[in-house]
Order: sequence, then C-alpha cells, then structure tokens
Amino acid sequence: MIFPIFVVMTLLEIYVLVSVGEAIGGFSTVLLVVITALIGSTLLKQQGWSTMAKAQNAMANGQTPAFEMLEGVVILISGVLLLTPGFITDIVGLLGLVPFSRVYFIDRILSKNTQKIFTQQNSFFIHKSKPSDKKDSGKNDTIDGEFWED
Repeated sequence: MIFPIFVVMTLLEIYVLVSVGEAIGGFSTVLLVVITALIGSTLLKQQGWSTMAKAQNAMANGQTPAFEMLEGVVILISGVLLLTPGFITDIVGLLGLVPFSRVYFIDRILSKNTQKIFTQQNSFFIHKSKPSDKKDSGKNDTIDGEFWED
C-alpha cells in the first residue's frame, strides 16, 4: 500500500514542478522550492522548541506529555516532508507545522486508530500458561515477567 502512494506522489510532484516551471520559469521554480524549504525549516525549529517546552511543562506539573509527544511525531514527519523537494509535500509539511492544523491531524489519527489500539490484545506482553501447567480447571491467565533491583 505504501509503494503506490510513493509512486503517485512522485508523479504528482513532477507534474506540479513542471507545470510551475512552465508558468514562471525553471530558475524561479527552484528558487521558490528553496524559499519554501527555508521558511519551513525556520517554522520547524520554532514549533519543535515550543512543543519541547510544552512537554517539559507538562512533566513539571506531574502530567504525562502524551499529546506533546504526538505533536512531536507530526512535527518530525512535517520536517521530512519539507526536506522532500516539491510543492505538494511542502504544503502538507507546512500544514503539519501550523498548530491548529497539527491538532486536526492528531485528532484524525486518534479517531481512526483508537478503537484498534484499545481493543487489540497484544500477546507479546501477556504470556498465557498452558492448560497442562494449570493446577485447576478454571480460567487462569498468568502474566509472566522478571524484576530486579540495581
């Protein structure tokens, strides 16, 4: 599923770059891509530090900085998109750096994946004992783990 997205996005970016290049010229197109990258990197730095400060503030108040961590992930992805040359990826990357649209992206991600996250049983963390290991015939799920002190 990811491969077709990369192919389609690459073709769209080439089409947009060629179209803009025909309209305003090749040098102007390259200059515009560089300017959007510079603006994006400045915004990336500012929003990254702002999110870091919010996370530290949340931790200082005894709260878990979960939302700030999700903001950091969106900012990271936005930074990667801004480094990718092209106008479509720059627009999506800039949207990820604007606080109100970043919140929208996070809400959409959470609303689509919350049901999967909280209903999925993760057998990696839970080790169920075999029926032959049980002393009684009732349901007995055992959580296996280790503990040590340094």
